[in-house]
Amino acid sequence: MNSSTTTFADQLHRLLPDDELVQLAAGLTAVPSFTGQETPLAIHVRNTLARNDIHAYHQEVQPGRWQTIARLGPDRGTPALLLNGHLDMDPLGRDHPGEPYTARREGDRLYGAGLHNMKSGLTAILGAAIMLRRSGIGLLRPLLLEFVVGELQGGIGTRHALRSGLTADAAVVPEPYSVRRVITRTAGVHKFAIVVRGVTAHTSRHHEGVDAVAVLRRVLDLLDTADLDLHNREFPPLPRLQVASLIAGRGEEHDLSGVSYCSDKATALIDLRYPPPYEPHNVSKAIDTVLNQARDAYPEAQITVEHPVDPRYRVGGTDMPPMDMPADCAVVRDIVELLPRVSDFRVEETGLALPYSYCGNDTTHLSRAGIECCLFGPRGSTPGTEHHVLISEMRACADTLALLAARRCG
Repeated sequence: MNSSTTTFADQLHRLLPDDELVQLAAGLTAVPSFTGQETPLAIHVRNTLARNDIHAYHQEVQPGRWQTIARLGPDRGTPALLLNGHLDMDPLGRDHPGEPYTARREGDRLYGAGLHNMKSGLTAILGAAIMLRRSGIGLLRPLLLEFVVGELQGGIGTRHALRSGLTADAAVVPEPYSVRRVITRTAGVHKFAIVVRGVTAHTSRHHEGVDAVAVLRRVLDLLDTADLDLHNREFPPLPRLQVASLIAGRGEEHDLSGVSYCSDKATALIDLRYPPPYEPHNVSKAIDTVLNQARDAYPEAQITVEHPVDPRYRVGGTDMPPMDMPADCAVVRDIVELLPRVSDFRVEETGLALPYSYCGNDTTHLSRAGIECCLFGPRGSTPGTEHHVLISEMRACADTLALLAARRCG
């Protein structure tokens, strides 16, 4: 590390004290940002950047749905580094502890809704950018920041940014897989719906109907036991299929009130993880093969696949195929070198890291656009990993990203 970067490393905690970093995270936590409802958080992020003398602007991905883009350094030229993170957060489970939108600190743990995935990563991006700005380092090449919508829908925000012409030489996405890992190989994610349409009939005349629920149950059993022939020995036990949501009722809107009648429409929302080298068309073909067997077995029902899924369910929206970058690419080597300079952490795994590589994320779109990229972000610890983040990891990630940006851009 050259002398100017060494000096910068020595200043990081003065430029952004731990308490301020935690307050950045708490501010993000206070703004709910479920998929499709990210605009208030995009505005909060832009305002946070503006308060720190970092110009940012909004991109309208869909009517009224904004994401935030910022650029530090020169106005011209391809950015040397992109830091990308998603604004949308996972739905809350019944077991979420405490008040979800009020960050709560317990020792090294910071609790709050969405911090795990991935507002702690967004905090690291913001922290890195703020430290760079306060340091006064003159960047010779641009640093690009993207706070995108719809990663949980397959990455529609990142794809929008790419289509708008935003690119970079390298990118880091601080998803929550721990600063101890730099991941460059991940599974593909195929989100789809199976819809069964039958014929409704009163329970007294059940034999006159075609029960969509009964048919869907059998179709799912068939799909669950089928060999989709999408195997890679490095990614056991993929493919993995998860039926996450079920809804059934009468009519196209699944009216739930007519329980004296069998359902004539039943829908299953499904997440399928699959390994490289397979692509979305391979997955669609494998699913259709199984469903053709179901159609032969239940000709009285209409069995269809929705891909993409009906937008009202806020599931999917774009394909998210596997990401498969070299484990020793230059951005990985930089992170491995820089992390110990600013923390007590060391990178213990690179490339493929199971089970974390079963994830899907926006690196797939970045890598396929020719951008060298990886996953490197803060995580919590057991128990309750998905309810908190370790402040020490968030700090280490922010500091490492700051040094990485100084090295690559300055």
